[in-house]
Amino acid sequence: MISKNSIATSIALVLTAAGSAYVASAQSTQNAAQALTAAREQAAAVEHKVQLLEDENAIENLQRSYGFFVDKAMWRETADLFADDATLEIGGRGVFVGKQRILEYLTWLVPQGLTPGNLFEHMQLQPIVDVAPDGNTAQGRWRFFAQVGEYQKTGILGMGTYENDYVKQDGVWKIKTLHAYFRMYTPYADGWAKTAMPNTKPEKDLPPDRPPTVVHEQYPATYVPDYHYKNPVTGK
Repeated sequence: MISKNSIATSIALVLTAAGSAYVASAQSTQNAAQALTAAREQAAAVEHKVQLLEDENAIENLQRSYGFFVDKAMWRETADLFADDATLEIGGRGVFVGKQRILEYLTWLVPQGLTPGNLFEHMQLQPIVDVAPDGNTAQGRWRFFAQVGEYQKTGILGMGTYENDYVKQDGVWKIKTLHAYFRMYTPYADGWAKTAMPNTKPEKDLPPDRPPTVVHEQYPATYVPDYHYKNPVTGK
């Protein structure tokens, strides 16, 4: 015969087991929720990193497009790469503000479209692009090498550094600030061992909107533009 105590004990055991199962189930649900939250956070972090890499690639393509358009004196196409309120500063000629003024400066160099006998080669090398964490702005440093001349008349070799700013507008990257620091320009016939041309200055027939942000001499003098990035090893 089953006693009341046995029944009570059995009920207690069943209730205890049920309680333990409920607690285990709750803990399992909580663990699953935590795991799902962690997975979502990790996926978002990976997605963010991928987006920054895509932004970096887009900026490099933007700057390379600038170089190819410049090589062919495609000034309207070049100006379209800039934000409406962008600035351009090349050498020591000062700062030109806004798309229209940038286009005026570029067409002042040579007319739209290359003509026979003109050389306007412009290589951009060693890019270092850093996109801001929010993905809306970026900075980039480039080295450039230029070959400019007119057949049987002039030939010039030059090099320098770009330190640029970029901005993403409506999902499209544009040049916000282009600053070309001249390092060396020399007549091709002489070479840098014999002749070094001075840095450019503001032009009377095309005055800038602002004076140069920094006044410096180029080779044989030495000037190093500030780096926008930290040392990747020391962090300084």
